[in-house]
Amino acid sequence: MTSEAVRDRRGDVEFAARLDGLIGEWELSHGHQLQYRHLVEALAREGQAASASYMSMLRRGHRSRPRPELIEALAGFFGADPHWLRTGTARGERRADVSVIATVSHYPLRRLLLAATGLSSPSLSMLAELAERIRPGDAELPGLRYTARLTDSS
Repeated sequence: MTSEAVRDRRGDVEFAARLDGLIGEWELSHGHQLQYRHLVEALAREGQAASASYMSMLRRGHRSRPRPELIEALAGFFGADPHWLRTGTARGERRADVSVIATVSHYPLRRLLLAATGLSSPSLSMLAELAERIRPGDAELPGLRYTARLTDSS
């Protein structure tokens, strides 16, 4: 795979992570799962044709480079900055580290990381403490003594 192909693939995954984050935020604020059919209908009202399967592929990073007009319509639907949705950066700001989060393949963890991005240090500490309290009750996970424990060195 050429370096350009690797860069394009990373861009697909990063776009997918941003779109996934927007969908996750929409679902949290509306209290139910966003049906792709609903999203496709809203996009059609804005003059943008897309199928539910195409939206699913964009969200999972299996399709690349959506049309600029589609990105504009998606940003409008979610109330997001089109430039940020396209590039991962707000106009005039430096790039947030979504690229690291985009490499996380486990969807629930990626969603949690995206939701936690930008939280204050005290909020992040509270979130970490909550996860540590939940862990002993989760039969699918080993205890903390078998996993890495990160500490804030700053």
